[in-house]
Amino acid sequence: MRYKRADWEMLKQWAVEGLMRVLYLDESGFEKTSPLTYSDVKRGQQHRMVNPQRRGRRMSVLGFGQPGWQFDYGMVVGGFNSDRDLTLMHWHAERAKAHWQVTGQITVMIQDGASFHRSTAVQA
Repeated sequence: MRYKRADWEMLKQWAVEGLMRVLYLDESGFEKTSPLTYSDVKRGQQHRMVNPQRRGRRMSVLGFGQPGWQFDYGMVVGGFNSDRDLTLMHWHAERAKAHWQVTGQITVMIQDGASFHRSTAVQA
């Protein structure tokens, strides 16, 4: 679902008032080895960049953050897809349910437009 700026402001205000909890969801990926190398070379000499023959597989982190309060995450080797995303969403839905039972606050998760967030399985 897409929101207008006024909707975002309203969600933020409700979170400030304690009526709900807003979590932001995003993914970031990392390589085991850096694709860039830096070094000093003497003037007049050519700098040679050595690329490892086999780079490691990407490490991906999917984080759930509530600004100023908490940060939960899941990490996988490779990238995220719909199945992996749903596994973490179900895990966090259970946490949100427990939070609601204790505090009465609903949890709203805001995610970006990554392809696995827009898949039919995730949208359902």
